[in-house]
Parts: sequence; C-alpha cells; structure tokens
Amino acid sequence: MIGRRFAFTVPFVAGKQRHRLDRRHARMYTPTETLRAERAIAAACREAMAEAGIQPLPFGPHEPVILNVDAYRPLPESRPKRVRSEPDTYKPDGDNEGKLVMDALNGLVWADDAQVVDLHVVKHPRVRGQAERMDISIAPGWSGRRDETEEI
Repeated sequence: MIGRRFAFTVPFVAGKQRHRLDRRHARMYTPTETLRAERAIAAACREAMAEAGIQPLPFGPHEPVILNVDAYRPLPESRPKRVRSEPDTYKPDGDNEGKLVMDALNGLVWADDAQVVDLHVVKHPRVRGQAERMDISIAPGWSGRRDETEEI
C-alpha cells in the first residue's frame, strides 16, 4: 500500500443485475445473487483495508478516486482442446462488473460512487485452467487525461 492505494481479489466474476419486480406487491427489489456478490466484495475490501491499516471512508466526500477492475475467467471445458484462449465477449458485461464493484464499496471506501472519476474494467482473455477472479485496485486522484475534443 502506498498512501491510500490498495488492492484486493475476489474469487468470482459477477455483474450487477437489473432490479426485479415483485408482481404480487408491485415492489422493486435487488436480486439475491447481486446482494451476495456485493457483500462478498465489501468483506474482501474490509479485510484488505484492515491489513493495510486504512480506516473506512479513506476518501473525502468530493475527492476523486481511480478504480481498476480486472476480470479473469477460465475457458469452458466444452471448448475444443485446440482452443487455448479466446476473448471474453460473454456475459456479464464489463460495465455491469464495474457497477457491482462501485455499489459494493459505497459507504466503505467512498461516500458515493460518483467520486469514481476514472474507471477501468478489463475482461482478460479466457484461458484454459485459469482460476475465476476479479482483481480490484483503488487509488486517489485523477489520471488527468485530456478529452480529444478539447483544444490544446
């Protein structure tokens, strides 16, 4: 850990699911799988923060944060043996993976996920025998990249 930078790993890859409608009571609810995944991510983050000596909510309410999510999944056994790796173009979508992580860390790492100004989600190629996991890293700041439309 350098300053308030830290990283942790969760042993699964998941994306934020859409809210569902309970037709009997006409109420919206978050699917159980999503809630479990958010709790697991938050628990892994709490553990990593404790090991690094970082207190909860290390970022101020309007402080910019950089979030990196790297997703790794194995190649399915059903793929032919000659195929050793392939791009991960399957569900869950990368944006839903990022949303799940951001929502899981609300109130734990930052006050609101609107503070995440630089989000990188990378779905690495699926490789035979690779363990499924998400590597998550968090850092203060802003990358400072300029918009292509901005005049120099």
